[in-house]
Amino acid sequence: MFKKIKNRMGNIYRHYLVSIRNYVKDKPALGCILKIILRIPTKEFREYVARYVPTRTIDGYPCRTRNLRVASLGDENPNRLILYLERDSGSGGFCAEWIYWLNRLAFADGIGASFCINWTSSQFYKEKENVSNTNNIFEYYFQQPGRIKVKEALKSKNVIFDANIADYGYYDIFAPGRSDDYKMQLSDMEAMGVLQGKYIHLKEGLAVEIDKEIRDLMGNEKVLAVHARGADANIPYNNHPIPVSAAVYIEKAKREARRIGADKIFLATDDNTILKKFLTEFGEKLLYYKDVERSDGLRMNCYGERARRLHHYHLGREIIRDVYTMAHCHGFVCSNSYVSYVVQIVKKSLNQNFEALHCIHTDFRKKGWNLTDPNTVRRVEEIWNKEL
Repeated sequence: MFKKIKNRMGNIYRHYLVSIRNYVKDKPALGCILKIILRIPTKEFREYVARYVPTRTIDGYPCRTRNLRVASLGDENPNRLILYLERDSGSGGFCAEWIYWLNRLAFADGIGASFCINWTSSQFYKEKENVSNTNNIFEYYFQQPGRIKVKEALKSKNVIFDANIADYGYYDIFAPGRSDDYKMQLSDMEAMGVLQGKYIHLKEGLAVEIDKEIRDLMGNEKVLAVHARGADANIPYNNHPIPVSAAVYIEKAKREARRIGADKIFLATDDNTILKKFLTEFGEKLLYYKDVERSDGLRMNCYGERARRLHHYHLGREIIRDVYTMAHCHGFVCSNSYVSYVVQIVKKSLNQNFEALHCIHTDFRKKGWNLTDPNTVRRVEEIWNKEL
């Protein structure tokens, strides 16, 4: 009983804290005061403030002060600086996480550190058993950016434990979940394209598999890719783009396909209703993967269980395959989403440009359900559970 009361009071506290944070997010002085009030009981925060000494120049060169704590965990890699990220992505989407890695890689690259990612937990992509001899979700699919395994990083001489704060470069380049969410600039996309090409590489076996699946699907056809977001995007989330209708996606796809002389349309969507409408419109000209988990309503397509081995692994693999398939195409129609951002970043990492690129921009909801509010999360999951 006491535990239930404690949890309830905690939820009420977090609910109102979300409202206060939203109020002060555009008021820097009030936001600073709130952070001090919330964090001053923490010993590390008090020590951080005591250590802070702003330095504007070093040997006459302009510099930016960064207060970083370097830990010595062992004697390995004495001549390397390692930025170590231990990450629980909660209910975050795969491509939002991908953008987050690139944000952190921008910082690691800038300070000359080797980056090691330990993606420990995810509501959607974590398996109970090991995949390819690892329980690190990142290593299900990718090679480590800094070519350092987690066990090695945690025995190294110079290790920085990553954090989402200004001193650690979190605001130096676009990242998900901030006040500028879904507003990526071209300069950020280009910078991330360089980082993607330099550091983010699929595991060799998976890269071969996906390359074969792309060739088997497309052959030598000229293809226009369409990423059509549906399903839970139709829930009125606050500060999210208003979703695009299937009719608008189809209209823009037909126009851009004519413009570049595309033979086929490749559709990546999380929504079976959108897929059916594209099939009606394009028939045999439509290409899509038939083994993808899609939703028939408002349920996020990766929410819930399915009776297939390594279901959560395959959810991530399907997204990766869609991303590389769309990047392989000659043209691209999309809306504002993290999937569409990653597709464009991967295309840039290949030093290629789409012959046609049309992003359908819609307004952002100014009022709606706030996903940082635990009450909202429960409300959304109630809707999804009814559809399972």
